[in-house]
Amino acid sequence: MKECSECRTLSRRSFLTHAGYGLGALALMDPILGTVASTFGQTTRGTGNLLVLCELNGGFDVLSFLAPYRNAVYQSRRPVLALREENVLALPDSTEYGINALFPFFGSLYAAGNLAVVQQVAYPDANGSHFESQEIYQYGVRNLKGSTAAGTTWYERLRKTYFDEPFGVLDTRTIGDPGRYGYPDRTYRGAAQEAFGRLARLGKARTEAQQAIADAYDRIDVRGAQLRQHTEDFTSSGDARGQFYRAAQLASADLQTQIIKLTYGGFDTHGEQDTAHERLFPELNNHFAQFVADLEALGLWERTCICFYSEFGRRNEENGSPGTDHGNGGHMILAGPGVRGGLHGQNVTSADLSADSLPYYVDFRAVFGSCIRDWLGFNPDPIFKLDGETFDEQVGSDLFA
Repeated sequence: MKECSECRTLSRRSFLTHAGYGLGALALMDPILGTVASTFGQTTRGTGNLLVLCELNGGFDVLSFLAPYRNAVYQSRRPVLALREENVLALPDSTEYGINALFPFFGSLYAAGNLAVVQQVAYPDANGSHFESQEIYQYGVRNLKGSTAAGTTWYERLRKTYFDEPFGVLDTRTIGDPGRYGYPDRTYRGAAQEAFGRLARLGKARTEAQQAIADAYDRIDVRGAQLRQHTEDFTSSGDARGQFYRAAQLASADLQTQIIKLTYGGFDTHGEQDTAHERLFPELNNHFAQFVADLEALGLWERTCICFYSEFGRRNEENGSPGTDHGNGGHMILAGPGVRGGLHGQNVTSADLSADSLPYYVDFRAVFGSCIRDWLGFNPDPIFKLDGETFDEQVGSDLFA
């Protein structure tokens, strides 16, 4: 998505208008907020859009989301789990496919042209390890050993490269509830406070490492206080809670966040998959629908793209449990008013379904790269082309309108 200088000016004006004089006054007193305001005011890079990354943890079964329900091979390989015509919302432009009827909101977005499904996405030489695959998607490199990217997520590299702002990237797993920022639960919070209390009582007689820890703790407290201040008035109009609620809460802070990362788990369905999906799928659908409603209420939906992905897909053939085991290729799903809706990538064929699991035709970095380039307005090359790594950058069609 190209951006004109006029659009950039409007984006900066929008920031100042929404932030109001209160943020300006705080910026004069607070160096971190001052950096946020001045950096955004000076930069002419990027579109000012918001990218929300939703990791579907555990290996999301894409054949139970988007089913080639009329395919005889699909039906024969999943005698119990295969979706039938009465279980799907047939795609208006590809009637051989249907979105699981447990995802009515996703189906409505697809019908409106606001949902894009990039089919059969993965990476070279796939493995069945949850942890390693999640790290590959997280760090954005295939060869983790010895990589300069190890320990730094690709979205954090993006922040440091293009918009080095303290709130530019927020991860709900590490941020948590802004009401108790930095502490995953009360037990941890108490232990951390006790430990840092002992450290503080050391006075100035600290080692370099102890001082670094104390400084990090101070930064957590300062930024936590700022997040609490900027999110204290947030209310959601629905009952949805958890990760999507926190993501909407963080988006409401209006601190020039460009990427919000959240995790939605429970998809490692080796047994009784149909029963698990009857609970998981409506929950995901409803929480996502409420998230979109929150963004609309905040005036952010028009400039937001949500990218759903999982570390791998699942096997084509159901096991005896009945469930599905770890597979290879999966789908990535993009949602938002700015996406080019429809099916992208390689359609699933009978030959694909006859294999152990779906192969991959699109590299996951090509999809993330399109989000970076065409939605956020930055060059993805410095983010993914590290240590001599190469990959096929083609998706096959434009993902954004």
